[in-house]
Amino acid sequence: MKGILNKQSTRQLALLELLWENEWLTVSKIVQVIGGVEKTIRTDIKHLNEIIKPLKIETSFKHGVFLDKTLGVSKTHLYSLFLQNCIECQIIEEIFINPKLSKGELCDCLFISETQLNRLLAKLNSVLEKFSIQISHELTIEGSEINIRKLFASLMYEKYLSAEPLLLKEEFDLIDRLIQCFYEENITIIEANDQHHFLLNKIHLKVLAALYRCKQGGFIEKKATVFNYKTILNDEELKRRCKESFEIELNEDILYNLFANYCEPFKVTGACQQFGMFQSSLHSKIERLIKDLSQRFNIECSHSDTLIADILWSSFRITGPTFILNNVIEEFVLELMGENQTIMFELRECFAEIYEELELKPFDKKNMVYQSIYSLVTQWSDFRIEMKKTHQIKAALILDVPIGHLRMLKEEIEMHFRSTYSVDILSPFDLFSQVKLEKYDCVLTDVCTIRGSIEQPRVIGIPHYFDNEFIHKLHTFIINRKESVKLFRKELVM
Repeated sequence: MKGILNKQSTRQLALLELLWENEWLTVSKIVQVIGGVEKTIRTDIKHLNEIIKPLKIETSFKHGVFLDKTLGVSKTHLYSLFLQNCIECQIIEEIFINPKLSKGELCDCLFISETQLNRLLAKLNSVLEKFSIQISHELTIEGSEINIRKLFASLMYEKYLSAEPLLLKEEFDLIDRLIQCFYEENITIIEANDQHHFLLNKIHLKVLAALYRCKQGGFIEKKATVFNYKTILNDEELKRRCKESFEIELNEDILYNLFANYCEPFKVTGACQQFGMFQSSLHSKIERLIKDLSQRFNIECSHSDTLIADILWSSFRITGPTFILNNVIEEFVLELMGENQTIMFELRECFAEIYEELELKPFDKKNMVYQSIYSLVTQWSDFRIEMKKTHQIKAALILDVPIGHLRMLKEEIEMHFRSTYSVDILSPFDLFSQVKLEKYDCVLTDVCTIRGSIEQPRVIGIPHYFDNEFIHKLHTFIINRKESVKLFRKELVM
């Protein structure tokens, strides 16, 4: 949802993300990557330093620009600091919490003119309409009730990381108590059906979003539920305090709205039918993929049915506005590119094909693909182990020296690089074998060219002794591979 940001905010966010991923960069390099002019970038740096404390962007005439990251600050915290100063997000928050707000009052709150506000609202609506949400002229949020709640909970989580900054202590404690009572009474069902019950901060915000919407008359239609609410309904003191704090009467309909939409065992069959496909078709396709991976890596998946069910329910749940700036699932998957580009690309293509016929928008399908890969990798430990095993550079060692010398170099390389390099000793005659050389990432040799075999960048010219030159060249090859992974990641994102 970065599309909600104005031009300046988009550029400043790109600058922060670039600095987070790199060390010192010159201003000219920054301009080359994110656009703009040097004067604008320097102004952006000054502005960002006012909003990202305790982080600081250092500038040096000699070295360029550097984001000084303290040990206790994560990238999630960086996004939080940025969103706390984002006017577009402030508009959504104010309208959601204060539905009777007039345009004049909102302009006064944001210190902007009504013309500026109308321009910002038009930009917001152009993005929100993808999720069937609109902000009306009367400043009310209308559209898909489920997506409205997802939007607010996602925004508040990324902005504040917790519901505490939004509430008085008594209000926060009340929501905490409601969640405790609900979980204690329904813990068996929740643990069996929802891995997200560990995400307590998100649950607080989802319940808060539901409270706001119910208070404003925005309800999700009640259906049959497996949950019990007797503990809460029989607690008169808790109901009284909730009515005083949130101006809402707790009954079964309200409690269904607070909890069932997030915690109810997900009905994959209904979701599949809604989006134009049978569950059995999706199940069989994912089952086939898991079997293929099992045979390829010679591993078992003893919990195949459970894994498939988890992949499906988590993937359907990821649809809609489930993140604002920080798509942690996509970032997790893209980081795996450094371990095995080939497998990750194949998984992406396979899941994209599996979900191709679903009647969903492209961005929802893309998020489902990343969520599916995430679930597959994190919940199938044997597959994860095999992926890490394949994260090696396969090198062919060909030198015109005795075999004892070659064995010594092989041991020194693998020991120094801690098995990042897996070295095979080949005969000099193998220089002319296209088939043998093709399976290696690089060839370590003292021969300048290898006639008609592999690309020259994969040939590393080495001395006969394992010295600093030798080490430097192998390090450089690793760095170049990482750069190619970054390019590969960009292609995947596009």
